[in-house]
Amino acid sequence: MPRQARTISNSGVYHIMIRGINKEQIFKNETYKIKLKEIIKEIIEEVEFYVIAYCIIDNHMHLLIKAEENELTKAMKKLNVKYAMYYNYSEKRYGHVFQDRFKSEAVEDDEYMLGVLRYIHNNPVKAKMAADILKYRWSSANDYVNENYDIINIKYLKEILNIFKNKDDFIKFHYVKDDNLYIDTKEEEEENIQSIISKVIENYIDENHIVDKQQVTLDQKEELAKKLLNIDTITYRDIAEICNLTVFRVSKIKKKVKEK
Repeated sequence: MPRQARTISNSGVYHIMIRGINKEQIFKNETYKIKLKEIIKEIIEEVEFYVIAYCIIDNHMHLLIKAEENELTKAMKKLNVKYAMYYNYSEKRYGHVFQDRFKSEAVEDDEYMLGVLRYIHNNPVKAKMAADILKYRWSSANDYVNENYDIINIKYLKEILNIFKNKDDFIKFHYVKDDNLYIDTKEEEEENIQSIISKVIENYIDENHIVDKQQVTLDQKEELAKKLLNIDTITYRDIAEICNLTVFRVSKIKKKVKEK
């Protein structure tokens, strides 16, 4: 099956995710995380590759970067090769270290970029690796608060901080709920989708004061189906099962929504 072409960002900003092969914890200890940061520093010197945010988890890493398409490809190849050589030597193993090619999504506006940054910094909190974004050493959250330019590009760090009145507001921004779906490991993406579906259902039940789910009317089922259809990643079959409708009925509801 041919690979899907990578979406090119008109802004040059990308959200990147790389993962250890077979879910392997390729960044499992402090030494490996330090080495990964050293390699990223080297790449910054060699390629026009600007880091806006990052987070290193034991089995994967997120990056928010600015780079032209060809520079992005160069940078990620260098990262793959350099870290794989180090990791294989350290672990006395051979073969691939990263799962497939890196995943990426284009980031086209400042609002979405800030959402990605927040999502990246909250990764260790969501994974229960830290109680707070500032309690985790291996992300750029503390870099922003302490204005550390170790890896983060100074220009982008200052531009983002200037969006907020002060650093307290910057920190508070990370506690704002966000229903956007960002790239992540397959397990995390599925969990995020289920969380959004549950929230839509709960909100609908609360708004319509539904006490007995067994007494939901056909109109209410169809109205809920309309709301669930706004979630791009959910299938007609899933909606049909949730709302106790037929797949055909859900497709008809979608058609009516498009016609309006």
